[in-house]
Amino acid sequence: MTEDEAGKGGLRSLTIAEALDVAKSLGRLSTGSEGLDALSAGGYEEGKITEVFGASNSGKTQLAIQATVMASARGWKSVYVDTESTFRPERVEQMAESRGIQAKAALDSVYSLRAGDVDAQSQVLERMADDPRVSSAKLVVVDTVTKNFTLEFPGRERTGRRQGALGAYLNRIAIDAYLHRRVVLLTNRVASITVGGTSKDVNVGGLTLGRFVSKSIRLQREGGYVVASLEHPRTAGPPTRCRLSEKGVE
Repeated sequence: MTEDEAGKGGLRSLTIAEALDVAKSLGRLSTGSEGLDALSAGGYEEGKITEVFGASNSGKTQLAIQATVMASARGWKSVYVDTESTFRPERVEQMAESRGIQAKAALDSVYSLRAGDVDAQSQVLERMADDPRVSSAKLVVVDTVTKNFTLEFPGRERTGRRQGALGAYLNRIAIDAYLHRRVVLLTNRVASITVGGTSKDVNVGGLTLGRFVSKSIRLQREGGYVVASLEHPRTAGPPTRCRLSEKGVE
């Protein structure tokens, strides 16, 4: 695809035949964990969105940074959209070195963009299309995807506006991922709700976010381990227990 074909914003239309060819040729990026790869049927899918959600300190950011290291091992560039100020270059270096991956190459392959509000977060795709350094990036990470939306549209009375803005944002990401065969990884928070008198944690964004993700993985922390379960699509398989180490989530 040429720049002329891509046009403004890096998007173009596909014929039915082209769409079928794209679907048949899509690959996967390993999560860097054998257990998570087995849980997710091979890792993160090209052209699709994967959500990883959980409570604070459950390993979401570790897994997000780990994805950039795994991408660098494939010779891929990554764009890391940081809404939480949690991206740590030194962690990229540590993970890469512990996995036998050239640390400088890993660091040079990641472009971190701080997005402090919805507008900045929404403009990332346009910025990518206009910047030749990252226009060919194969991995896009957004950590955390819903934070800015919940801050700018607080309260139940703004739920409709919040979900509408989030849906429009995710729709654009989904189209871009498919057309450019990018792997998209979104980390997400949880919120507590009460159903039938029982309190439980659910991912923020609910059905709006669920319409756009191909897989949704829930993380829960148990000491030095992370327990991951596939929430969407639901399978009969048990959760997987992963160790936390210098390598990240193993």
